[in-house]
Amino acid sequence: MNFFRIILIFLIGFCVYGQNNPQKPPVKKIKHIHSDVMKTTPLKFEGNPFAYGNVVFDHDGTKLYSDSAVWYQDLNFFRAWSRVRIINDTVSMASDSLEYDGNTRIAKGFDNVHLKDQKSELFADYVEYNRLTDVAVATGNVVMIDPSQRIETPHMIYDRKTGIARTDAGAIIRGNDGTVTHTQTLVYNANSKVIEFDRQVSIETPEYKIDSKKMTMNQTTGETVFLDYSRVSDRKDPTNYILMPEGGGVFNKRTGEAFLNKRSTVYRQGKELHGNQMYFNDKTGYGWAKGDVLMDDPDEQRFIRGEYAEAYRDLDSAYVTQNAYAVKAFKTDSLYFHADTLMAVQRKDSTRIIKGYFNARFFKSNAQGKADSIVYNETKGILKFFRDPIMWSSEQQITGDTIYAYNNVIKEVMDSVRVWNNAFAISKVDSLTEKDFNQVKGKFMLGLYLDNKLDWIEVHENAQSVTFVDEEADPAKNKPKERIGINLSDCGIIEADINGNDVDVLSCRIQATSKLYPESKLPDKSKYLKDFQWRGDEMMKRWQDIFDNPPEHLLIKPNPENPQGEIILLDDLTNENSDESKENEE
Repeated sequence: MNFFRIILIFLIGFCVYGQNNPQKPPVKKIKHIHSDVMKTTPLKFEGNPFAYGNVVFDHDGTKLYSDSAVWYQDLNFFRAWSRVRIINDTVSMASDSLEYDGNTRIAKGFDNVHLKDQKSELFADYVEYNRLTDVAVATGNVVMIDPSQRIETPHMIYDRKTGIARTDAGAIIRGNDGTVTHTQTLVYNANSKVIEFDRQVSIETPEYKIDSKKMTMNQTTGETVFLDYSRVSDRKDPTNYILMPEGGGVFNKRTGEAFLNKRSTVYRQGKELHGNQMYFNDKTGYGWAKGDVLMDDPDEQRFIRGEYAEAYRDLDSAYVTQNAYAVKAFKTDSLYFHADTLMAVQRKDSTRIIKGYFNARFFKSNAQGKADSIVYNETKGILKFFRDPIMWSSEQQITGDTIYAYNNVIKEVMDSVRVWNNAFAISKVDSLTEKDFNQVKGKFMLGLYLDNKLDWIEVHENAQSVTFVDEEADPAKNKPKERIGINLSDCGIIEADINGNDVDVLSCRIQATSKLYPESKLPDKSKYLKDFQWRGDEMMKRWQDIFDNPPEHLLIKPNPENPQGEIILLDDLTNENSDESKENEE
């Protein structure tokens, strides 16, 4: 029983060994084909034949040429010097000297080695080439050349069957187009022309500089795929660059196109474009972004945010849609701007414009407004409202066909307002009274502000007013304010002084009629001018009210100490993106 068990184990082991170790091809002997001289000297080369002059040997169809050689017949070994060449149908290798083992089919070339096949050429101080596996190991001043580039490295392994060359000893790649690449680890596929880079990579083209931790490059298509932190910079202006903190991008150096997928950023002339997905063409200057898009201009303390954006570099313009809003930060306040579509433009004279189309709204702590379209000239501080415009300041309301609001950009305060056609100013007489309103209307209106509050107005053409006249209160006598009456005026021009909720008509000129009525004697319908409409329920109490449905990142819980809602500073809204990118950049 034990004998048969031993035989069985032996047979199983033999079968497994045979499966894991396929038979090698039979060993063939090196053959001497020609030499001018062949001689044997017992005291030299261990008595093996020495050949010189046009030496030719053959091994299994591969020719070995040299000026001189020693032939170790018993060992099936060949050692040659001077103008050594190994040549067959697919590869050739030249060197100053060579050792070739016919048993292992391994050739070792020394000094000025040149290995060449149909895909590339390899130069090195030393090359060990295995004809059986078709793998060459090169060391010392290694240079691989193909039609498009030159790879320089201290060490390389080149598998001719797969066409893959690799090194982790550091390499420099010089492209025929002027591209220079430095990398620590490289895997190059000579068949597909794809290079894989790992660890620190630096690529310089005539136009760009690329730094990456991990990436692949396709030399046929010109596409580079970024798999880890990467940065693509403009060599003429390094402040213009694309930053990919987590990779996820594709850049084509030939077309200048970049596709970015993992919350990357495009920086240009101090401005930033962030997005979950982005496309940018540096040659055409066109780009788009999707998903939590942020267009930031830190120098101007202004940003625009939304879900989709397109940018046009040559026109210096961009637009943002889907929950789009802009924030312009001032020293003591911020201007919040929202519309279905926002467009930012910088003109050739450096004038900066923001245009809001459809359902446009703005908010400042001391003024709010809305219209179908709003245009904001940042440089001049002008807000222009078109189609059904309305403005509020405290308990004051202004409407008309078109409204221009002028801000002092130096003092950062509201300066004046102009209204064209159907100008109508309304203010509550008392914040506790819901039905009493001071009113002034006409065709045109000019309003002046003092300390960010409407202080004086002048109305032209068919000017009318309804003002409530009260006797001043006398705190010393504990005498409250008493209503004197309601004044109705109809003039060519009306000037009125505004003091909080009080409106005092200073003058009524050109075909003027003005009459004071006791409040009890005036019918309710006479207390309101034609087309009167108080829209206080539309007034925005906090900046988030510029949205009908605020995006999730703006759903801020009310502050018990400030039920109207807190003012969010510009830095608070942008830090979530900019801090991360700055950390990665450092």
